[in-house]
Amino acid sequence: MARPLADLPKGKVVFIDSNIFHLFLRGSGSLQRSCTAFLERVEAKEITGYTSALVLDELIFKILLKKVEEKHRRNPLVVLQDHPEEASVHSQEIRRAVGIVLGIGALGIVAVEKNHMEDASDQMQKHSVLSRNAIHLSVMSSLNCHDIASADSDFDRVADINRWRPE
Repeated sequence: MARPLADLPKGKVVFIDSNIFHLFLRGSGSLQRSCTAFLERVEAKEITGYTSALVLDELIFKILLKKVEEKHRRNPLVVLQDHPEEASVHSQEIRRAVGIVLGIGALGIVAVEKNHMEDASDQMQKHSVLSRNAIHLSVMSSLNCHDIASADSDFDRVADINRWRPE
């Protein structure tokens, strides 16, 4: 069962999912405030925060899709297939957003390695999660990390993981 992100105890090591960064950058109201306060705790080293290169890839892709959808009011995947130049149109906004996340100096960014990819199918089978979440679980395992900051309830199926959700 997920608990509020604000209740994450000091000193914890936590893996940060892309939706936390997305809500921090583009969310509104209490969700954005919750994610901002959490990331400020990471920056202050009150909490040890890790994410992965795959999470940042996911964040970039989500931002691109939202920008294209907002501009064209159509399925962004169709727009990008027909107009690949749209990726370049939004590249400066994406660079700015990623720069903000990378500017969180205390944030650890972990590479996704061969062993994480090899373990992903086991994680998928064991926890009934999709591939990206399985890779996140594999990275967390290699960090000996049992806490995740995420709005994704799929992680609630993982018995040895504590999910901390924004409110």
